[in-house]
Amino acid sequence: MTVLRQFRLEVLLEQDFRLDAIKHAQAEMPREAVGLVVDGAYWPCKNIADAPQKHFVLDPHDYAKAMFAGTIEAIVHSHPEGTPPSECDRKACKQSKLPWYVYSVPDNLWSTIYP
Repeated sequence: MTVLRQFRLEVLLEQDFRLDAIKHAQAEMPREAVGLVVDGAYWPCKNIADAPQKHFVLDPHDYAKAMFAGTIEAIVHSHPEGTPPSECDRKACKQSKLPWYVYSVPDNLWSTIYP
């Protein structure tokens, strides 16, 4: 008996951006990596925070370039020490009016916050 499985395109795209975001997070260790999801693809950005090991500030030039390249669908950042999304993350997510994907590097776990 043949079993057919259906996959939604959104799930495949989500997996694709997450793989690229994980690579970026690993390359930026011990700093927090930050990026955007633009038209379903991961768009790596610079973290210009004064303390990038503990926080991120997305470079506004990177954000502007992403805006002109397509539709910004979400914000992505990593937590190198493995903490869950912070209260600051939750407040900033609400202000951004975009979903946030937070990757806990040592746990290899994703959290999603919605505005």
